[in-house]
Amino acid sequence: MIERLQKPCPARRYIARAFFCEIFDYNKAMNLIEAFEQNLIDGLNTSSPDKTIETIISKIFFYEEKVFKIYKYEKFFFGDFTSLQFRKDFYFEDFSQNQLMAPEVYLFLRGVKKAGDKYLFSGREEAEDFFIEMKKFDDNNNLTNLLLGKKIDKIQLGTIAEEMVLRLKKLTEAKRDKYKNYFKNRLLDIHIADLESDKNLLYLIPSNVPKEKVDKIIGLALKASLKNRYYLDYNSDNLSILIDNHADNIVFLNGKVQFIDVLPPKESWRVGDLNFVICRLATDVAVLGSSKLADAVYVNCEAMPEKIKRIYEIRSALIQAWCFYSVNKSEIAEKYLKFAEEKALSL
Repeated sequence: MIERLQKPCPARRYIARAFFCEIFDYNKAMNLIEAFEQNLIDGLNTSSPDKTIETIISKIFFYEEKVFKIYKYEKFFFGDFTSLQFRKDFYFEDFSQNQLMAPEVYLFLRGVKKAGDKYLFSGREEAEDFFIEMKKFDDNNNLTNLLLGKKIDKIQLGTIAEEMVLRLKKLTEAKRDKYKNYFKNRLLDIHIADLESDKNLLYLIPSNVPKEKVDKIIGLALKASLKNRYYLDYNSDNLSILIDNHADNIVFLNGKVQFIDVLPPKESWRVGDLNFVICRLATDVAVLGSSKLADAVYVNCEAMPEKIKRIYEIRSALIQAWCFYSVNKSEIAEKYLKFAEEKALSL
């Protein structure tokens, strides 16, 4: 959901950020992002990155062999990145989950301390700030670009689906105790809250998606959900850790699939129905590729009810429509919105 903001229209960038954060100037003292920009990390040359990418909540520096990710210093609706304790907790969980999902990409969580006009490396516990060190990967090999370039086949997509489910099951076992209170929730309650979140996201872009259209699509999905025994009968013991698995976050490195930047920012978004993550992958494949390719995702996962599939595809497409509209990629956003409308009318 945290879409990259490389060259968005300023107004739309503000709209995207408004939902997530309270916007204000960075701390007056030099922060770690500024230190990276000014090559002030002792023992690490950060001058002349190959490129930088800004997301809603972070800044990412690409170099010849490594990538470094730093979270911004802002107050978001899910937490306060100006707080050292929140930054520390978020970095630790972010790195932990990402290393489990992309072990060949996520190399180190680095701790640093301020010393005069520079930052020095330090142990994690005494650190005053952090950054994540990753192995460099080629953006051209992410699933979005592979689908748009027609450079991926059903066999590869089946492998992605199987590997994603396998790693998610391992991640769920590793994190079940940490999120044990969320595993007590009913799936119906989780699902209704998620539909409300989706609606609120789309309300932020009324010039792209009129409120009446949002209400109609969400209303049809909610009506179908309330009538379906699937959500009421679902056993909460089967809940899964969820990841932010949109197509930009699925990359190939040395021929192996990796799932990067997977941590949903809000805790309550991190536990739910595994089928939603499967449908989110299939939705990206259907919209950016074709419905026939998307079938390769489903046939390599456990079967789910057709109506549940459509409900989750609607949610997935609406999230992506919001993301792409927010970064001024209207042509792709409109494809997702049309897909969501068609699925809603078929319920």
